[in-house]
Amino acid sequence: MNPRAHALRGQAPLPRARLSVAFGLAALAGVLATATARAQPAEEAGYRPPPVSDAMLAPPPAAPRQVGSWDEALALLRAHSPDYVTTYETVVRAQAQSRAALAAVLPTLNAQGSYVHQFFTETIPFGAASFLSPPPDVFAVGATLQWNILSPRALYAVGTARENVRAAALSFEDRRRTIALTVVDAMLATLAATRVAELNRVGLRSALERLVLTQTRLQYGQGTPLDVDRAQQDVAAARAQLIGGDESLLQSREALGAALGSTTAIAAPGDLRLDEFEAAVARTCRLNEDIERRPDVAAARLRAEIAERGVHDAELIFSPSLAVGSALSTATVTTLAPLTQWSVQAVLSVPLYDGGLRYAALKDSHAALEQARQALVASRVGAVVSAAQAQRSVVVYEASRQVAQEQRDLAARIDQRTREGYARGAGTSLDLVVSAQSLRQSEINLVLLEVQVGEARAGAVLANAECIY
Repeated sequence: MNPRAHALRGQAPLPRARLSVAFGLAALAGVLATATARAQPAEEAGYRPPPVSDAMLAPPPAAPRQVGSWDEALALLRAHSPDYVTTYETVVRAQAQSRAALAAVLPTLNAQGSYVHQFFTETIPFGAASFLSPPPDVFAVGATLQWNILSPRALYAVGTARENVRAAALSFEDRRRTIALTVVDAMLATLAATRVAELNRVGLRSALERLVLTQTRLQYGQGTPLDVDRAQQDVAAARAQLIGGDESLLQSREALGAALGSTTAIAAPGDLRLDEFEAAVARTCRLNEDIERRPDVAAARLRAEIAERGVHDAELIFSPSLAVGSALSTATVTTLAPLTQWSVQAVLSVPLYDGGLRYAALKDSHAALEQARQALVASRVGAVVSAAQAQRSVVVYEASRQVAQEQRDLAARIDQRTREGYARGAGTSLDLVVSAQSLRQSEINLVLLEVQVGEARAGAVLANAECIY
Protein backbone atom coordinates (compact mmCIF):
# COMPACT_ATOMS: atom_id res chain seq x y z
CA MET A 1 0.00 0.00 0.00
CA ASN A 2 1.36 3.44 -0.82
CA PRO A 3 2.10 5.85 2.08
CA ARG A 4 -0.76 8.17 1.14
CA ALA A 5 -3.31 5.39 1.23
CA HIS A 6 -2.01 4.30 4.62
CA ALA A 7 -2.22 7.84 5.91
CA LEU A 8 -5.86 8.00 4.87
CA ARG A 9 -6.58 4.78 6.71
CA GLY A 10 -4.43 5.56 9.72
CA GLN A 11 -2.04 2.66 9.04
CA ALA A 12 1.73 2.62 8.83
CA PRO A 13 3.12 1.52 5.46
CA LEU A 14 4.31 -2.04 5.18
CA PRO A 15 8.10 -2.29 5.46
CA ARG A 16 9.79 -3.38 2.25
CA ALA A 17 11.73 -6.36 3.53
CA ARG A 18 12.99 -9.48 1.97
CA LEU A 19 10.42 -12.24 1.93
CA SER A 20 12.64 -14.65 3.75
CA VAL A 21 12.73 -12.36 6.75
CA ALA A 22 8.97 -12.07 6.62
CA PHE A 23 8.60 -15.79 6.65
CA GLY A 24 10.34 -15.96 9.98
CA LEU A 25 13.46 -17.79 8.88
CA ALA A 26 15.20 -16.33 11.87
CA ALA A 27 12.62 -17.96 14.12
CA LEU A 28 12.96 -21.19 12.20
CA ALA A 29 16.72 -21.04 12.57
CA GLY A 30 16.24 -20.48 16.28
CA VAL A 31 14.12 -23.59 16.55
CA LEU A 32 16.71 -25.69 14.72
CA ALA A 33 19.69 -24.19 16.53
CA THR A 34 18.26 -24.72 19.99
CA ALA A 35 17.15 -28.28 19.28
CA THR A 36 20.61 -29.70 19.96
CA ALA A 37 21.37 -27.36 22.85
CA ARG A 38 18.20 -28.34 24.72
CA ALA A 39 18.09 -32.00 23.72
CA GLN A 40 19.80 -33.07 26.95
CA PRO A 41 18.63 -32.11 30.44
CA ALA A 42 20.79 -29.64 32.30
CA GLU A 43 23.24 -31.13 34.74
CA GLU A 44 23.53 -29.29 38.00
CA ALA A 45 26.85 -28.44 39.48
CA GLY A 46 27.98 -31.35 41.63
CA TYR A 47 25.08 -33.57 40.61
CA ARG A 48 24.95 -36.11 37.79
CA PRO A 49 21.53 -37.58 36.95
CA PRO A 50 21.29 -41.35 37.34
CA PRO A 51 21.18 -43.38 34.12
CA VAL A 52 17.68 -44.37 33.04
CA SER A 53 16.21 -46.36 30.15
CA ASP A 54 12.69 -46.68 28.88
CA ALA A 55 11.09 -47.83 25.63
CA MET A 56 9.19 -44.55 25.26
CA LEU A 57 12.45 -42.60 25.17
CA ALA A 58 13.06 -43.88 21.63
CA PRO A 59 12.58 -41.14 19.02
CA PRO A 60 9.28 -41.05 17.10
CA PRO A 61 9.15 -42.90 13.78
CA ALA A 62 10.26 -40.97 10.74
CA ALA A 63 7.67 -39.66 8.32
CA PRO A 64 6.94 -41.83 5.26
CA ARG A 65 7.99 -38.94 3.09
CA GLN A 66 9.90 -35.69 3.50
CA VAL A 67 9.69 -32.60 1.34
CA GLY A 68 13.23 -31.53 0.66
CA SER A 69 12.79 -27.93 -0.45
CA TRP A 70 10.31 -25.17 -1.19
CA ASP A 71 10.50 -25.87 -4.91
CA GLU A 72 9.64 -29.51 -4.28
CA ALA A 73 6.66 -28.43 -2.19
CA LEU A 74 5.46 -26.19 -5.03
CA ALA A 75 5.86 -29.05 -7.52
CA LEU A 76 3.67 -31.25 -5.33
CA LEU A 77 1.13 -28.43 -5.08
CA ARG A 78 0.88 -27.94 -8.82
CA ALA A 79 0.61 -31.65 -9.50
CA HIS A 80 -1.58 -32.94 -6.67
CA SER A 81 -3.22 -30.20 -4.60
CA PRO A 82 -7.00 -30.35 -5.25
CA ASP A 83 -7.38 -26.73 -4.18
CA TYR A 84 -4.68 -25.54 -6.59
CA VAL A 85 -5.83 -27.67 -9.52
CA THR A 86 -9.50 -26.80 -9.00
CA THR A 87 -8.78 -23.06 -8.99
CA TYR A 88 -6.56 -23.40 -12.06
CA GLU A 89 -9.29 -25.27 -13.91
CA THR A 90 -11.61 -22.35 -13.12
CA VAL A 91 -9.37 -20.19 -15.31
CA VAL A 92 -9.45 -22.83 -18.05
CA ARG A 93 -13.25 -22.91 -17.90
CA ALA A 94 -13.42 -19.13 -18.14
CA GLN A 95 -11.21 -19.25 -21.23
CA ALA A 96 -13.45 -21.90 -22.77
CA GLN A 97 -16.55 -19.81 -22.04
CA SER A 98 -14.87 -16.81 -23.64
CA ARG A 99 -14.32 -18.83 -26.79
CA ALA A 100 -17.96 -19.96 -26.69
CA ALA A 101 -19.07 -16.32 -26.48
CA LEU A 102 -16.93 -15.49 -29.51
CA ALA A 103 -18.38 -18.43 -31.43
CA ALA A 104 -21.87 -16.96 -31.00
CA VAL A 105 -20.96 -14.01 -33.28
CA LEU A 106 -19.01 -15.97 -35.87
CA PRO A 107 -20.59 -17.69 -38.88
CA THR A 108 -21.38 -21.40 -38.75
CA LEU A 109 -21.06 -23.80 -41.67
CA ASN A 110 -22.62 -27.27 -41.70
CA ALA A 111 -22.59 -30.01 -44.32
CA GLN A 112 -25.21 -32.73 -44.74
CA GLY A 113 -25.45 -35.93 -46.73
CA SER A 114 -28.53 -38.14 -47.00
CA TYR A 115 -29.95 -41.21 -48.67
CA VAL A 116 -33.72 -41.83 -48.91
CA HIS A 117 -35.40 -45.04 -50.11
CA GLN A 118 -39.16 -45.05 -50.66
CA PHE A 119 -41.02 -48.36 -50.30
CA PHE A 120 -44.23 -47.09 -51.84
CA THR A 121 -44.22 -45.16 -55.09
CA GLU A 122 -46.80 -44.20 -57.70
CA THR A 123 -46.35 -44.13 -61.46
CA ILE A 124 -47.81 -40.93 -62.82
CA PRO A 125 -48.37 -40.60 -66.59
CA PHE A 126 -47.29 -37.33 -68.07
CA GLY A 127 -48.11 -37.10 -71.75
CA ALA A 128 -46.16 -39.71 -73.66
CA ALA A 129 -43.94 -40.36 -70.63
CA SER A 130 -44.41 -41.27 -67.00
CA PHE A 131 -42.41 -40.93 -63.79
CA LEU A 132 -42.35 -42.39 -60.30
CA SER A 133 -43.36 -40.21 -57.40
CA PRO A 134 -41.74 -39.99 -55.03
CA PRO A 135 -38.42 -41.15 -56.46
CA PRO A 136 -37.53 -44.57 -54.96
CA ASP A 137 -33.88 -43.79 -54.22
CA VAL A 138 -32.44 -40.32 -53.65
CA PHE A 139 -28.87 -39.36 -52.74
CA ALA A 140 -28.39 -35.74 -51.67
CA VAL A 141 -25.60 -33.55 -50.30
CA GLY A 142 -25.81 -29.98 -49.07
CA ALA A 143 -24.27 -27.21 -46.99
CA THR A 144 -25.77 -24.49 -44.78
CA LEU A 145 -24.17 -21.20 -43.77
CA GLN A 146 -25.58 -19.10 -40.89
CA TRP A 147 -24.30 -15.79 -39.50
CA ASN A 148 -25.77 -13.38 -36.97
CA ILE A 149 -24.30 -10.28 -38.54
CA LEU A 150 -26.09 -7.91 -36.15
CA SER A 151 -26.54 -9.15 -32.58
CA PRO A 152 -25.59 -6.39 -30.10
CA ARG A 153 -26.04 -8.59 -27.04
CA ALA A 154 -23.86 -11.40 -28.40
CA LEU A 155 -21.14 -8.92 -29.42
CA TYR A 156 -21.20 -7.33 -25.98
CA ALA A 157 -21.00 -10.77 -24.33
CA VAL A 158 -17.61 -11.34 -25.99
CA GLY A 159 -16.07 -8.47 -24.01
CA THR A 160 -17.77 -9.63 -20.80
CA ALA A 161 -16.35 -13.13 -21.26
CA ARG A 162 -12.85 -11.70 -21.62
CA GLU A 163 -13.28 -9.79 -18.38
CA ASN A 164 -14.42 -13.00 -16.72
CA VAL A 165 -11.15 -14.61 -17.77
CA ARG A 166 -9.21 -11.77 -16.11
CA ALA A 167 -11.29 -12.10 -12.95
CA ALA A 168 -10.70 -15.85 -12.82
CA ALA A 169 -6.96 -15.31 -13.25
CA LEU A 170 -6.91 -12.80 -10.38
CA SER A 171 -8.87 -15.18 -8.17
CA PHE A 172 -6.35 -17.91 -9.00
CA GLU A 173 -3.51 -15.57 -8.08
CA ASP A 174 -5.13 -14.80 -4.73
CA ARG A 175 -5.70 -18.50 -4.12
CA ARG A 176 -2.02 -19.15 -4.77
CA ARG A 177 -1.22 -16.59 -2.07
CA THR A 178 -3.44 -18.28 0.52
CA ILE A 179 -2.23 -21.76 -0.47
CA ALA A 180 1.39 -20.64 -0.04
CA LEU A 181 0.60 -19.30 3.42
CA THR A 182 -1.14 -22.57 4.32
CA VAL A 183 1.87 -24.63 3.24
CA VAL A 184 4.30 -22.39 5.13
CA ASP A 185 2.18 -22.67 8.28
CA ALA A 186 1.97 -26.45 7.84
CA MET A 187 5.74 -26.75 7.45
CA LEU A 188 6.35 -24.64 10.54
CA ALA A 189 3.75 -26.60 12.50
CA THR A 190 5.48 -29.84 11.55
CA LEU A 191 8.83 -28.50 12.77
CA ALA A 192 7.19 -27.30 15.99
CA ALA A 193 5.54 -30.67 16.60
CA THR A 194 8.88 -32.39 15.99
CA ARG A 195 10.57 -30.13 18.52
CA VAL A 196 7.78 -30.67 21.08
CA ALA A 197 8.13 -34.45 20.64
CA GLU A 198 11.84 -34.12 21.43
CA LEU A 199 11.10 -31.99 24.50
CA ASN A 200 8.51 -34.50 25.71
CA ARG A 201 11.18 -37.21 25.68
CA VAL A 202 13.57 -34.94 27.53
CA GLY A 203 10.80 -34.34 30.08
CA LEU A 204 10.14 -38.08 30.43
CA ARG A 205 13.85 -38.74 30.94
CA SER A 206 13.99 -36.07 33.64
CA ALA A 207 10.89 -37.53 35.31
CA LEU A 208 12.46 -41.00 35.31
CA GLU A 209 15.65 -39.57 36.80
CA ARG A 210 13.61 -37.96 39.55
CA LEU A 211 11.87 -41.26 40.18
CA VAL A 212 15.23 -43.01 40.57
CA LEU A 213 16.34 -40.24 42.89
CA THR A 214 13.30 -40.58 45.16
CA GLN A 215 13.61 -44.37 45.17
CA THR A 216 17.26 -44.09 46.13
CA ARG A 217 16.47 -41.72 48.99
CA LEU A 218 13.74 -44.05 50.21
CA GLN A 219 16.17 -46.97 50.05
CA TYR A 220 18.58 -45.15 52.31
CA GLY A 221 15.85 -43.99 54.70
CA GLN A 222 15.97 -40.32 53.67
CA GLY A 223 12.65 -40.27 51.80
CA THR A 224 9.08 -41.41 52.13
CA PRO A 225 6.77 -43.56 49.98
CA LEU A 226 4.86 -40.35 49.25
CA ASP A 227 7.93 -38.99 47.49
CA VAL A 228 8.07 -42.06 45.27
CA ASP A 229 4.34 -41.86 44.54
CA ARG A 230 4.63 -38.24 43.52
CA ALA A 231 7.58 -39.04 41.26
CA GLN A 232 5.65 -41.92 39.69
CA GLN A 233 2.71 -39.60 39.17
CA ASP A 234 5.01 -37.15 37.41
CA VAL A 235 6.35 -39.96 35.19
CA ALA A 236 2.80 -40.92 34.25
CA ALA A 237 2.00 -37.28 33.37
CA ALA A 238 5.17 -37.07 31.26
CA ARG A 239 4.18 -40.27 29.44
CA ALA A 240 0.70 -38.91 28.73
CA GLN A 241 2.19 -35.67 27.43
CA LEU A 242 4.59 -37.64 25.21
CA ILE A 243 1.77 -39.72 23.75
CA GLY A 244 -0.29 -36.61 22.99
CA GLY A 245 2.74 -34.87 21.48
CA ASP A 246 3.47 -37.81 19.19
CA GLU A 247 -0.12 -37.80 17.98
CA SER A 248 0.13 -34.07 17.30
CA LEU A 249 3.30 -34.74 15.33
CA LEU A 250 1.54 -37.34 13.20
CA GLN A 251 -1.41 -35.02 12.64
CA SER A 252 0.87 -32.14 11.61
CA ARG A 253 2.63 -34.38 9.10
CA GLU A 254 -0.73 -35.50 7.74
CA ALA A 255 -1.87 -31.88 7.54
CA LEU A 256 1.24 -30.98 5.54
CA GLY A 257 0.63 -33.93 3.26
CA ALA A 258 -2.99 -32.89 2.77
CA ALA A 259 -1.92 -29.31 2.02
CA LEU A 260 0.38 -30.69 -0.67
CA GLY A 261 -2.34 -32.95 -2.05
CA SER A 262 -0.88 -36.21 -0.76
CA THR A 263 -2.51 -39.01 1.21
CA THR A 264 0.92 -39.78 2.69
CA ALA A 265 2.14 -37.94 5.76
CA ILE A 266 4.96 -35.54 4.89
CA ALA A 267 7.55 -33.94 7.15
CA ALA A 268 9.54 -30.75 6.65
CA PRO A 269 13.31 -31.27 6.58
CA GLY A 270 15.09 -30.65 9.85
CA ASP A 271 18.29 -29.75 7.98
CA LEU A 272 16.64 -27.18 5.77
CA ARG A 273 19.16 -25.00 3.92
CA LEU A 274 17.91 -21.56 4.87
CA ASP A 275 19.79 -19.72 2.11
CA GLU A 276 18.31 -21.96 -0.58
CA PHE A 277 14.88 -21.71 1.00
CA GLU A 278 15.22 -17.92 1.06
CA ALA A 279 16.08 -17.72 -2.64
CA ALA A 280 13.29 -20.13 -3.62
CA VAL A 281 10.59 -18.29 -1.67
CA ALA A 282 11.79 -14.92 -2.97
CA ARG A 283 11.20 -16.22 -6.50
CA THR A 284 7.68 -17.31 -5.59
CA CYS A 285 6.13 -14.30 -3.87
CA ARG A 286 6.92 -10.62 -3.92
CA LEU A 287 5.82 -7.89 -1.56
CA ASN A 288 3.19 -5.50 -2.88
CA GLU A 289 2.66 -2.23 -1.02
CA ASP A 290 -0.44 -1.14 -2.96
CA ILE A 291 -3.58 -2.61 -1.41
CA GLU A 292 -5.48 -2.08 -4.66
CA ARG A 293 -3.12 -4.49 -6.41
CA ARG A 294 -3.78 -7.24 -3.91
CA PRO A 295 -5.28 -10.06 -6.01
CA ASP A 296 -8.53 -10.46 -4.07
CA VAL A 297 -9.20 -6.70 -4.10
CA ALA A 298 -8.37 -6.47 -7.81
CA ALA A 299 -10.64 -9.44 -8.51
CA ALA A 300 -13.49 -7.88 -6.53
CA ARG A 301 -13.07 -4.61 -8.42
CA LEU A 302 -13.15 -6.47 -11.72
CA ARG A 303 -16.26 -8.40 -10.68
CA ALA A 304 -17.97 -5.08 -9.98
CA GLU A 305 -17.09 -3.96 -13.51
CA ILE A 306 -18.43 -7.25 -14.88
CA ALA A 307 -21.65 -6.76 -12.92
CA GLU A 308 -21.98 -3.31 -14.49
CA ARG A 309 -21.59 -4.94 -17.88
CA GLY A 310 -24.36 -7.30 -16.82
CA VAL A 311 -26.69 -4.30 -16.56
CA HIS A 312 -25.85 -3.27 -20.12
CA ASP A 313 -26.29 -6.87 -21.24
CA ALA A 314 -29.81 -6.90 -19.80
CA GLU A 315 -30.56 -3.63 -21.59
CA LEU A 316 -29.43 -5.15 -24.89
CA ILE A 317 -32.14 -7.81 -24.63
CA PHE A 318 -34.46 -5.10 -26.01
CA SER A 319 -32.32 -4.65 -29.17
CA PRO A 320 -33.22 -6.28 -32.52
CA SER A 321 -30.95 -8.76 -34.29
CA LEU A 322 -30.26 -9.58 -37.92
CA ALA A 323 -29.14 -12.98 -39.21
CA VAL A 324 -28.35 -14.15 -42.75
CA GLY A 325 -28.13 -17.66 -44.07
CA SER A 326 -27.47 -19.59 -47.22
CA ALA A 327 -28.19 -23.20 -48.21
CA LEU A 328 -26.76 -25.17 -51.13
CA SER A 329 -27.86 -28.73 -51.97
CA THR A 330 -27.85 -31.20 -54.83
CA ALA A 331 -29.67 -34.49 -55.28
CA THR A 332 -29.58 -37.37 -57.73
CA VAL A 333 -33.34 -37.20 -58.36
CA THR A 334 -35.97 -34.51 -57.72
CA THR A 335 -39.64 -34.09 -58.44
CA LEU A 336 -40.59 -30.98 -60.38
CA ALA A 337 -37.46 -29.17 -59.13
CA PRO A 338 -33.86 -28.65 -60.25
CA LEU A 339 -31.26 -31.13 -59.04
CA THR A 340 -29.14 -28.35 -57.53
CA GLN A 341 -30.69 -25.68 -55.30
CA TRP A 342 -29.14 -22.58 -53.71
CA SER A 343 -30.97 -20.12 -51.48
CA VAL A 344 -30.12 -17.05 -49.40
CA GLN A 345 -32.23 -15.58 -46.60
CA ALA A 346 -32.13 -12.75 -44.10
CA VAL A 347 -34.07 -12.70 -40.83
CA LEU A 348 -34.71 -9.59 -38.73
CA SER A 349 -35.89 -10.33 -35.17
CA VAL A 350 -37.50 -7.57 -33.11
CA PRO A 351 -38.48 -8.47 -29.53
CA LEU A 352 -41.96 -7.22 -28.69
CA TYR A 353 -43.28 -9.06 -25.67
CA ASP A 354 -41.80 -11.88 -23.61
CA GLY A 355 -43.99 -11.90 -20.53
CA GLY A 356 -41.74 -9.52 -18.53
CA LEU A 357 -38.55 -11.59 -18.83
CA ARG A 358 -36.43 -8.64 -20.00
CA TYR A 359 -37.56 -6.37 -17.17
CA ALA A 360 -36.88 -9.12 -14.63
CA ALA A 361 -33.37 -9.62 -16.04
CA LEU A 362 -32.71 -5.87 -15.86
CA LYS A 363 -33.85 -5.70 -12.24
CA ASP A 364 -31.74 -8.73 -11.34
CA SER A 365 -28.65 -7.22 -12.98
CA HIS A 366 -29.01 -3.98 -11.00
CA ALA A 367 -29.22 -5.98 -7.76
CA ALA A 368 -26.17 -8.05 -8.76
CA LEU A 369 -24.26 -4.82 -9.47
CA GLU A 370 -24.99 -3.47 -6.01
CA GLN A 371 -23.91 -6.77 -4.44
CA ALA A 372 -20.64 -6.68 -6.36
CA ARG A 373 -19.97 -3.09 -5.25
CA GLN A 374 -20.56 -3.99 -1.62
CA ALA A 375 -18.33 -7.05 -2.00
CA LEU A 376 -15.59 -4.73 -3.26
CA VAL A 377 -16.00 -2.48 -0.21
CA ALA A 378 -15.86 -5.52 2.08
CA SER A 379 -12.78 -6.82 0.28
CA ARG A 380 -10.95 -3.51 0.69
CA VAL A 381 -11.87 -3.25 4.37
CA GLY A 382 -10.84 -6.85 4.99
CA ALA A 383 -7.53 -6.34 3.21
CA VAL A 384 -6.66 -3.23 5.23
CA VAL A 385 -7.68 -4.80 8.53
CA SER A 386 -5.90 -8.10 7.86
CA ALA A 387 -2.71 -6.29 6.85
CA ALA A 388 -2.80 -4.19 10.03
CA GLN A 389 -3.50 -7.24 12.21
CA ALA A 390 -0.74 -9.22 10.50
CA GLN A 391 1.80 -6.46 11.21
CA ARG A 392 0.64 -6.13 14.80
CA SER A 393 0.75 -9.89 15.39
CA VAL A 394 4.47 -9.89 14.63
CA VAL A 395 5.11 -7.43 17.46
CA VAL A 396 2.78 -9.31 19.81
CA TYR A 397 4.30 -12.74 19.20
CA GLU A 398 7.87 -11.44 19.38
CA ALA A 399 7.11 -9.85 22.76
CA SER A 400 5.38 -13.04 23.91
CA ARG A 401 8.36 -15.11 22.78
CA GLN A 402 10.70 -12.89 24.78
CA VAL A 403 8.55 -13.37 27.89
CA ALA A 404 8.40 -17.11 27.26
CA GLN A 405 12.18 -17.22 26.96
CA GLU A 406 12.51 -15.51 30.35
CA GLN A 407 9.95 -17.90 31.85
CA ARG A 408 11.78 -20.90 30.45
CA ASP A 409 15.15 -19.71 31.78
CA LEU A 410 13.63 -19.05 35.19
CA ALA A 411 11.91 -22.45 35.24
CA ALA A 412 15.18 -24.16 34.28
CA ARG A 413 17.06 -22.34 37.06
CA ILE A 414 14.38 -23.21 39.63
CA ASP A 415 14.33 -26.84 38.52
CA GLN A 416 18.12 -27.04 38.72
CA ARG A 417 18.19 -25.71 42.25
CA THR A 418 15.26 -27.88 43.30
CA ARG A 419 16.90 -31.06 42.03
CA GLU A 420 20.24 -30.19 43.55
CA GLY A 421 18.64 -29.34 46.87
CA TYR A 422 16.52 -32.48 46.93
CA ALA A 423 19.57 -34.62 46.18
CA ARG A 424 21.19 -33.10 49.29
CA GLY A 425 18.14 -33.63 51.47
CA ALA A 426 16.55 -30.18 51.16
CA GLY A 427 13.08 -29.51 49.80
CA THR A 428 10.18 -31.87 49.22
CA SER A 429 9.10 -34.19 46.45
CA LEU A 430 6.23 -31.83 45.70
CA ASP A 431 8.73 -29.06 44.93
CA LEU A 432 10.59 -31.50 42.69
CA VAL A 433 7.48 -32.47 40.70
CA VAL A 434 6.11 -28.95 40.40
CA SER A 435 9.40 -27.54 39.12
CA ALA A 436 9.67 -30.36 36.56
CA GLN A 437 6.18 -29.81 35.23
CA SER A 438 6.71 -26.06 35.04
CA LEU A 439 9.95 -26.56 33.08
CA ARG A 440 8.34 -28.95 30.61
CA GLN A 441 5.45 -26.60 29.93
CA SER A 442 7.67 -23.52 29.58
CA GLU A 443 9.87 -25.39 27.08
CA ILE A 444 6.84 -26.26 24.95
CA ASN A 445 5.41 -22.76 25.19
CA LEU A 446 8.69 -21.29 23.99
CA VAL A 447 8.91 -23.59 20.98
CA LEU A 448 5.31 -22.89 19.98
CA LEU A 449 5.84 -19.14 20.25
CA GLU A 450 9.00 -19.35 18.16
CA VAL A 451 6.99 -20.99 15.40
CA GLN A 452 4.12 -18.53 15.83
CA VAL A 453 6.56 -15.68 15.27
CA GLY A 454 7.51 -17.26 11.96
CA GLU A 455 3.86 -17.70 11.03
CA ALA A 456 3.12 -14.09 11.97
CA ARG A 457 5.95 -12.77 9.83
CA ALA A 458 4.79 -14.92 6.94
CA GLY A 459 1.27 -13.58 7.33
CA ALA A 460 2.53 -9.99 7.45
CA VAL A 461 4.00 -10.31 3.97
CA LEU A 462 1.57 -12.75 2.39
CA ALA A 463 -1.32 -10.60 3.55
CA ASN A 464 -0.40 -8.30 0.67
CA ALA A 465 1.75 -10.33 -1.72
CA GLU A 466 1.61 -11.52 -5.30
CA CYS A 467 2.63 -15.16 -5.75
CA ILE A 468 3.43 -16.80 -9.05
CA TYR A 469 4.14 -20.51 -9.22
